[in-house]
Amino acid sequence: MNVSNLQENYPLLLEYMRNNGYSSSRIYWIQRCIELVLNEGSLPEITSYEQLYWVEIKYHGYKENSSVPETLRSALGNVKRFDLEGIYPQPNLQNGFLTKVKNYDLLNNEYKSIIDHYLHTAKLGNKTVYTINKERISGIFFLLHLQKAGAQSISEVTERQVLDFFFDGEKIIRTYKNRITPILKAAITLYGEPVRKLLSVFPIIPKSYHNYPYLTQSESEKFRIWLEEENSQLSLLDKAIATLAYYTGLRGTDISSLTQENIDWEKETIHLVQSKTGIELTLPMNAIVGNAIWDYLIYERPKSTEKYIFINGFRRPYTKINSVWKYLRNVFREAGVRQNGNRIGVSIFRHHLATTLLGNQVPSPVISSILGHTSPESINPYVDADLEHLRECSISIEDYPVAKEALEL
Repeated sequence: MNVSNLQENYPLLLEYMRNNGYSSSRIYWIQRCIELVLNEGSLPEITSYEQLYWVEIKYHGYKENSSVPETLRSALGNVKRFDLEGIYPQPNLQNGFLTKVKNYDLLNNEYKSIIDHYLHTAKLGNKTVYTINKERISGIFFLLHLQKAGAQSISEVTERQVLDFFFDGEKIIRTYKNRITPILKAAITLYGEPVRKLLSVFPIIPKSYHNYPYLTQSESEKFRIWLEEENSQLSLLDKAIATLAYYTGLRGTDISSLTQENIDWEKETIHLVQSKTGIELTLPMNAIVGNAIWDYLIYERPKSTEKYIFINGFRRPYTKINSVWKYLRNVFREAGVRQNGNRIGVSIFRHHLATTLLGNQVPSPVISSILGHTSPESINPYVDADLEHLRECSISIEDYPVAKEALEL
């Protein structure tokens, strides 16, 4: 390996990390890897960073599933990228070192062209980036299945290969069909009749509807009480995120992406562009929500130039949180609610808000606007938990004899 560039410029890398708040342990690992490259990488038998990594692993006898190889790989990858590309470490930037091969790269040229064409046409329409990405991933998964099954071209695909994708031997996989279909329809302009034939053998999969594991009144009350409990073990970050989810029904991605620009303290509103739909949304911010966010910002949030409100405070440089699930889990655990494996994700609060509003006679279009739905029909799945109105639709069974044994089940 040619280590002359790193030898000359490595002080710039270390200075950058110190100036940008990286932890001492992270800087230590970068220093260690710099020394490794300069001392061992200059040997004639070492020709790449990857080879150097495996030599170091073998020399120390590290087990591949332990934490040290992962840290070494990350730090050495950062040094490699700085050395070869001049790119400094970034919190959300993969180090580009020994990364897994992406499924897209495993596709042959014809199948890649189908995915590429879909991306081009989809971006010209009104689909959100979120939807396009979900459909793209599903399409890659489907085409890779066909390729592994022996069909190297759309014209070679058999009905059995298609059906094998949608049936795993025990149950039908329902979610993929609607995501894959737009990709293949776009490919008709590329490959014509073979694509139409492929679409014609897609199985007919009826829609299924499941009763949602809604939050009961008792669970809701316990959760709310613990949000206000001053002597709990919850962090202010736990409380702020859970309060937002409980009172606003915002999606988890929108909560984690909030910036201070989204908060209007004078008008007491939250204004954002939804990550899923790309549609602007403005919600009232009651005092409970505002106070929870304010307390976190003033008393707990680490000092950081990060624009996002909610950040990870365990490792510098601080970055936005990736998911809100674990913070909600902390509140559920403290409240002693749903500890039996029942659903505790953020969507349960969207459902709870919708059913509460339905039960209070709030019109469906208003509820849809509060939840940020793009279609009023999106409210339909929440109706199954509107117990008060469902009781109004029930029919008395007084006139129908029921065996005593049935009531004892």
